[in-house]
Amino acid sequence: MAALGATASWGAPAVPAAAAPPDTGAYLGVWNYDQPDRRTMRNIAEISCLPAEPDCDSFIPGVPAGEPVQIPQIGRVVFRKGAGPGEVVGRTDRGCTWSFEVRGRALELAPPGQRCTNKVIDSDYTLLSWSVRVSGRHERETIKGISHHEEDYAFTLANGSRTRDGAEPWPRAARRFGGRWTYDPADPSRMINMVVHRGPDGPRRSERQGRVDMVVLPDRTIAARTPDGCRWTLAASGNTAELAPPGQTCTRAGESVTLDFWQVASDGRRQASIMKGSVRRDGRTSAFLLNVGALTRLAARSRAGADPDGENVPAETGHKEGLRRR
Repeated sequence: MAALGATASWGAPAVPAAAAPPDTGAYLGVWNYDQPDRRTMRNIAEISCLPAEPDCDSFIPGVPAGEPVQIPQIGRVVFRKGAGPGEVVGRTDRGCTWSFEVRGRALELAPPGQRCTNKVIDSDYTLLSWSVRVSGRHERETIKGISHHEEDYAFTLANGSRTRDGAEPWPRAARRFGGRWTYDPADPSRMINMVVHRGPDGPRRSERQGRVDMVVLPDRTIAARTPDGCRWTLAASGNTAELAPPGQTCTRAGESVTLDFWQVASDGRRQASIMKGSVRRDGRTSAFLLNVGALTRLAARSRAGADPDGENVPAETGHKEGLRRR
């Protein structure tokens, strides 16, 4: 009987093992774009004509027809586990939510053709593909899509890279952000340091000039003073700092300035930034947007950074004494 039982067992059909669900763990978390670099095209997106209209007019005044526009990419994406096996949800700091799934060794936008409005620049775009590959703390990505303006344009990020976000020690954050910074010369054809104003009298553009002084506190809060004399606070994490809290207002003689969004990516030598806000003067409000901010560090500073009021506060005080003097 034992032999018969064994024979029956050998003759039973094999049950295939259930396939393991794709592993999403390597992708989950907060990721910051690395410092944009026009020389290598790292984190530089190109907005260009669609293939069917290679000589289209640019959406930027003064740019020759058919010439692509390069836009540095900064900011964060948060990847979280989705509802189904292998599914991931990505939420950007521009207010967009995207659906992904793990396919092989990459995270891919799924389905393609997802559309969203960028709440910072007030522009719609449709993503056709977004592919992410992770190696430890670093991520590489490519994105293709359509940027919707009065006409449609192709959006391509061929060399995207991010690093997993993490709070840096205070001295490192101070070296990265603290000090005196100056806006690079404006370049209207590349949107560099060009502010777009939209108000009751219609749109206009102006050049952003002057200095920005930053002090980094031990909790990695940044006290910043902009060229108009206004003071703001940002919070730094990794190579990226953001206005915190949003909606800060500076009151000056005859007007008030409100910042809704200010984000800065820094490598300690250069800054790339985006700033959005409004100015209210004489009962009238106009909005402004600096989409491609570019700054270079000027003066040497102490370990903790140069104080916005021109003082070099010793690092060991953590700036607290200097701030209390004001």
